[in-house]
Amino acid sequence: MIIDVHVHTFPDDLAARALQKLTEKAKGFVAPAADGTVAGLLEGMRRDGVDYAVVCPVATKPSQFDGILAEALALRDGGRGAAAARHLIPFASVHPADEARFEHLTRVAESGIRGIKLHPYYQACVLDAPDLLEYFRCCRDLNLVVQCHCGFDIGFPFEPVCGPERVARVMQEVPGLHFIAAHLGGWRQWGSALEHLLGKEVYLDTSVLLPHFGDEAPGRLLREHPAERLLFATDWPWLGFADGMRFVRAARFKPSQERAILGGNAAALLGVTAPAAW
Repeated sequence: MIIDVHVHTFPDDLAARALQKLTEKAKGFVAPAADGTVAGLLEGMRRDGVDYAVVCPVATKPSQFDGILAEALALRDGGRGAAAARHLIPFASVHPADEARFEHLTRVAESGIRGIKLHPYYQACVLDAPDLLEYFRCCRDLNLVVQCHCGFDIGFPFEPVCGPERVARVMQEVPGLHFIAAHLGGWRQWGSALEHLLGKEVYLDTSVLLPHFGDEAPGRLLREHPAERLLFATDWPWLGFADGMRFVRAARFKPSQERAILGGNAAALLGVTAPAAW
């Protein structure tokens, strides 16, 4: 079973413009590998043998909570088609500056949605600030998984708002939190991830984009972090599934470890018990 814990989708009528804008914001450093739509996501999953994908929306302002939660429930409950309901695991997003953030996190948990997505650059927050630590304690107490962008974001001037050292402090201050540090703990801050996160009880997702496949530090994190704390991810549509699997398999894990990283670890974390038929 293969589970990608980090994908993004856009509404059909906005996807092309959104990807163009994001590509321009990234100054062409990366280009999308797919069209960013739900249909395109499912087509790619079916083609490359991916059983489930976690859809990660980002609330860029507090007022987006209701719409994002409604879309997550529609994906889960069949409003976007039977294939989406079978194969997509939608997360919600609660903006850290939302005055009703604790109530909204509770609503997410009570709805049965398994987790939330956080992106400190797009949400203008600092990962280990006192108010965020309270936010994370609420997530832990509600048993919500937090999938969080970590490290630099090429679309923004560099500010160390969600680097690996901040992830380490979050995990120290909020033990028991189910926290996924995306991009192997810190995109383009992998030296810091080696220093602060290697071997720690934090999940790292494997979404390293093509330009960095051969870099030494991401390769070390992939090979040396505990295999039970690694989760397959692509950041689709920015990386295709086949390429993402190639990156993981190049580390030459034992078969049992490879199966765990590509899906078994995520299945245990998310409560998935079996592949879903196409």
